[in-house]
Amino acid sequence: MAIIVSEQTSINVTVQPQHVFGRHPTAATHIVNPESSRTHAVIIWDGESWILKDTSTNGTFINGKRLSRGLQERLNVEDRIQFGGEHTEAWFVKDISPPECLLLPLTIGLSTIHLNGITALPSESDPQISIYKSACGQWVCETSTGIFDLKMGDRVGTEDKQWRFVDAQACVETEIIRDNGSAKPMELTFKFDVSQNEEHVSLMLDCGDDTVDLEVRNHHYLILLLARKYQSDQAEGLSKSESGWIDKDLLCKMVGQSGNHVNIQIYRFRKQFIDAYPYANQTPQVIERRTGEIRFSPNPVEIMGGVNLDTHSEFTGEGVSLN
Repeated sequence: MAIIVSEQTSINVTVQPQHVFGRHPTAATHIVNPESSRTHAVIIWDGESWILKDTSTNGTFINGKRLSRGLQERLNVEDRIQFGGEHTEAWFVKDISPPECLLLPLTIGLSTIHLNGITALPSESDPQISIYKSACGQWVCETSTGIFDLKMGDRVGTEDKQWRFVDAQACVETEIIRDNGSAKPMELTFKFDVSQNEEHVSLMLDCGDDTVDLEVRNHHYLILLLARKYQSDQAEGLSKSESGWIDKDLLCKMVGQSGNHVNIQIYRFRKQFIDAYPYANQTPQVIERRTGEIRFSPNPVEIMGGVNLDTHSEFTGEGVSLN
């Protein structure tokens, strides 16, 4: 991301793909100088470089030269920018890297998060919220009530720890990348191999021409339970849209874990899946949520081994003891 630094305060500002400077309260960077306009100037990523455009009355100066209103100037490292006059506060361009998708902190003391793969909020030890890309390349936010598309400027986080989403896909270059990567994901088959005592669960992904070995992980047991619930609902004739949903409190009871630990297990599985899936731009949904419920997404499943439990008792917790 591009970065500019205030000469007066030494504050670093991470520049968004369309970043407005001015006295208006909604400007991305608020300028207090009385000579500046409410919407004074904008820095834009045009797909190849960062462009400064003046929209003010008193002018924007770059390296001491006034930029004509409405005209654009390509930015370079160490360029000196002033909003409103030659004697106003100077800002120096320190970085002109292409834009990235970010979570910018709104709560004091938090750090900027560069989005790549999957991110847990407020932390990996307390993953109440997950941020990741959907199959069509759209960043989404998953909470206990569902999964939502993220848009530029959306607030995400918990009540006391919040960030603002910055979408690099607003630029030309990343829009092209998204269009090329939006093909329908190929069908997956999840193949579980379960030990007789159900202590060890290995998982293979059959991706058509590719096979991915996710090996044995503790969190695979939780995913196995969700996959079984989907299979049992299908066997009873439920529709795809209603198959597999299980109350989260019941799931916690079945595995003998707290809600937070179940969140951690799901986060670890999702992270492992995203890291291992061979088609990064087409990562499918594998776990879905709605208020109070969770399920394994409708994907083909094969389960070998394990204990043959009565379907009803397994998912009501009656007379069943699970690890």
